[in-house]
Parts: sequence; structure tokens; C-alpha cells
Amino acid sequence: MKKSGIALAVVGGLIGVGIILSFYGNYILFEELVQGNGEVGVGENLVIEVELDSSKSQTGIYAIQILDFKGGVVTATIIDPSNTTIESEDINQEVFEGLFEVTTSGNYKLLIENNGETENVFGVIGPQPDEGKRALSNISMYILVIGLVGMASIAVYLFINRRRSS
Repeated sequence: MKKSGIALAVVGGLIGVGIILSFYGNYILFEELVQGNGEVGVGENLVIEVELDSSKSQTGIYAIQILDFKGGVVTATIIDPSNTTIESEDINQEVFEGLFEVTTSGNYKLLIENNGETENVFGVIGPQPDEGKRALSNISMYILVIGLVGMASIAVYLFINRRRSS
């Protein structure tokens, strides 16, 4: 019984570490992204701006989530520091994510336009997170899975031991 208590403490610790790493990994992934949200009616725009440095990141990322999507057409446009459109996408789904090239340093804009019904829109733009930041997020998931499998294994082990002793 002592061994199962120690094993339970170890897998509980793994689950705790996994949860903490998950929160920290998400914080690191999203700390450089600029967010904006609001109701965007027909003919209205939502503009989200971010300062990007081409020497630090050559790729930018943007994402749009349309809450309670009603089936209209929302257009997402990326505008570079010289006010040139470098990316434009018609979005007809609840969640969309795209990449764009950061060629010059300066202010990049995510322009969200609505041509359909009024939609509640959430958007983010910023530099694409590097591999190390994404790896931390994946590691936390693996630690959580190992902890949960360990917890299930201990439960099965204790159940089988209890049946044998009775």
C-alpha cells in the first residue's frame, strides 16, 4: 500500500507539473501577439496593429475566430508598414489561422472587414513563435498524458489488488 501511495504522489506531481507547464507555455506563445475583438457589423472594420521587427522574425501569424458564426463572409487583410496589402483571405469558417512574410520592420495591421451579418470577431496578430516555445507547449501535453495514464494504471492496479485480497 505504501508503494501505491508513492506512485500516486509521483503521477499527481506529473499532472501538476504538466498543468503548470501548459499555462506557462501558453503564456509564452501568446505574449507577443496583439489581440482585438468586437462586434463588426456590415461595412464595419476591426483593425489590430502590431510592431514587428524583421531581424527577429521573418514570419508573422494571424488568427481570427468568429463567435456564433452566422455564415457571412468576413475578410481578413494584412497590411505592411508601407500600407501595401500583402495577404487577403475570405473567411467562411469559425476559426482561421494564416501566416505572412515580414519583409520590413514596422507597423503591420490586421484589418477585419464584414460583408455579411453582424459578427462577434476575435483576432490576433504578431510574430510566429519559434520552435522552442512551441516545443514547451508540446512537452506539457506529453507530461499530462503520462500522468493521466499513470493515474489510470494505479487505479487498475489497486482495483485488481483489492479483488485478490478479498
